Amino acid sequence: MVNKEIIGKGKEIEKMYSNTFKNKEHKISKEGLRDFGKHVKSIATDIDGTITDAKRRVSTSAIEALRKVEDSGIPVMLVSGNVLPIVKALQIFIGVTGPLIAENGGLVEYNGKVEKLADKEESIRALEHVISKRPDLPIVKKFTDQWRQTEVAIEETVNVEILRNELVGYDVKVESTGFAIHIMSNKVGKFPALKVACGMLGISTDEVMAFGDSENDLDMISGCGLGVAVGNASEEIKKAAKYVCGKNHGDGVVEVLMEAGLIQLTKG
Repeated sequence: MVNKEIIGKGKEIEKMYSNTFKNKEHKISKEGLRDFGKHVKSIATDIDGTITDAKRRVSTSAIEALRKVEDSGIPVMLVSGNVLPIVKALQIFIGVTGPLIAENGGLVEYNGKVEKLADKEESIRALEHVISKRPDLPIVKKFTDQWRQTEVAIEETVNVEILRNELVGYDVKVESTGFAIHIMSNKVGKFPALKVACGMLGISTDEVMAFGDSENDLDMISGCGLGVAVGNASEEIKKAAKYVCGKNHGDGVVEVLMEAGLIQLTKG
């Protein structure tokens, strides 16, 4: 069940800090990035395609950078379309402590407490409808789907637009990350989950710098205080972001954290 007290707290903080740091109309300069870095209260980052490369290998330089951010007292939140056990394991190995957002915003975990923000019944019905109506489509469930609590995920073997057309009338949305196709409730999103996570930390989403690369990051990149697109991000994400990295994947995350004055990496 959703903890309404936590969500309410998050909304109060949102109102208090409304538009303190946001600039909805323009990209920011490097000077603006450094200024935001003086006020940032948390870093939120997508995982696949953002701190991993195309082969899903985690950037060691990004791990080092995120640890340094944590060591400075700024909690790092991992935000993913993946299942919670995988995100939790990665949090432990990276060494960060902020709330975790899994299943594209369906679940939020912090200090052992899990908030479930949706269920998967409608998503299951939607997928069963497509399988029944279109047996010609090569639909293969992701191995991790057995652990999903709020959505279903399939391999990228089907055209996303075909699925969307077949599911008109269902209360779901279909999103592709380049690593999986997710069918989830229309109520689910990374930014709504980020609001809950920020409520847990007692901060506003206006005080969050978020990194992303694909369409399931769009609401988070558009809604947080400073949305950053890594260099390999889709054009849609780059357009929505307030700052675009010059480098790809984890190297782009490191680049921006340094330019914002949040870290200094040692050489050698």
